[in-house]
Amino acid sequence: MFSDTERAVYIQHIDPEQREEYLEAHNTVPDGVSQAMKRGGVTEFELYVRDDIAVCILEAEDIDAYLESIDDDESVEEWERYVAQFKHEGVNVDDDDEPIPFMECIWTLSDDASV
Repeated sequence: MFSDTERAVYIQHIDPEQREEYLEAHNTVPDGVSQAMKRGGVTEFELYVRDDIAVCILEAEDIDAYLESIDDDESVEEWERYVAQFKHEGVNVDDDDEPIPFMECIWTLSDDASV
């Protein structure tokens, strides 16, 4: 099966003392954030949490186009600054070099015969 999307993964380290607050914050992600992600071509976003680790899986038509579309988006910046108080490390909208610490994919298993 051929996919028309790109996938990116990143990890965020939650402050163990702020874990519940981090989880609760995600019960009400602002519409402006979801809308910005959709405008940027995001087709799927998943957030997994275990202990103090949050794993984010992002699928978009074009990851670079997505990043350009959310760059300086007020809703996204406000949200990321808000949830930053619950984390030790992760997305940092003030980091011009690497605002989202994407991981490198080093191995894949696929049932796609064309791979």
